[in-house]
Amino acid sequence: MGNLLGGSFVCWMAASGYDLSSGTVAIVWLGAMICDLFDGLIARQLGVDGPMGVQLDSLSDLVTGGLAPAFVAYRLISDSDYSTVVFSEISPLVRILPWAIVVAAAYRLARHNVSMANGAKSNYFEGLPAPATGIFWMGMIVWIGGIKTPQEMCAILIVAGMGLLLLPVFMVIKRKFFTLKEWGDDPVIDKTRMIFIALSVSVAAVVAIAWHNVFAAAPLCVLLYSCFAFLLAPK
Repeated sequence: MGNLLGGSFVCWMAASGYDLSSGTVAIVWLGAMICDLFDGLIARQLGVDGPMGVQLDSLSDLVTGGLAPAFVAYRLISDSDYSTVVFSEISPLVRILPWAIVVAAAYRLARHNVSMANGAKSNYFEGLPAPATGIFWMGMIVWIGGIKTPQEMCAILIVAGMGLLLLPVFMVIKRKFFTLKEWGDDPVIDKTRMIFIALSVSVAAVVAIAWHNVFAAAPLCVLLYSCFAFLLAPK
């Protein structure tokens, strides 16, 4: 429920015209995703895990990782405060793209629930997890708030465009993406995870030095994970 309320808050703030780069929205969004990270663990520790929790988890993820990113992406595209910096001179057709985020997240989460109901358990996700899209756009709004150079504006435009186009596709494909959980079960997957973590730390260090804004690493690392997992997915 904390995940659901946090995602709903982000939607509300994006729709109400609130300054998304102020930090409040990102903090609440991050808190929602922390709830999502630990809800299953806590439920199992308390002995209250079950099919109801599986359904509630996915419904909450649809808001935090589907609807909230779509609201934020649409706001960044349509709001003059941001469009002059990030999406200037882009066709109005781009406004349709945030819809794909919601549709892809709903499809991805429904497919996940069906797999869970059939007893599927694995060290891989089937496609990009919906919460990763939330991490991407959460990082984007903080990054936009700290723009300092024209080169950084250009980088934001490219990264945002890649997120709009690629993340919905990565969510719906059936390719196996490695998880960051269940360490020790498979040495090959563990090695892949370590390489990804090392690359992510390197990306964070580079953007912190180049742009003095470590939050820019969040969307970049989501894209890195998506491409890395896609290319290294088992046949």
